[in-house]
Amino acid sequence: MLLIFLVILIFFGPKKIPELATSLGKGLRKFREAKDGLEDQLKTAMKEPMEALQTAKSNFEMHVNAAAEQVHETSKALEANVPAPTPAPLPAAAAPVPPVNTLP
Repeated sequence: MLLIFLVILIFFGPKKIPELATSLGKGLRKFREAKDGLEDQLKTAMKEPMEALQTAKSNFEMHVNAAAEQVHETSKALEANVPAPTPAPLPAAAAPVPPVNTLP
């Protein structure tokens, strides 16, 4: 750090150093203000689309939940109206069929 200060002192002289420091401070301040302004603009620009996405998501979830509830209610109603299945009667034993001989 001391070496850097000595190099600046040699190149610019003791009278120019306060002016350089002032200019550097002003430049850094302007840079920081510009950076903060850009951050604010980006946050503002992203806020509206994000709110729209959140609203769309909540509306979608609400519609999906309502549809799922209707499907659940319909399936319960169908289950209540369908009688229990009765077992099918077993077929009667058939007479054995003799094998067919096709050889001469």
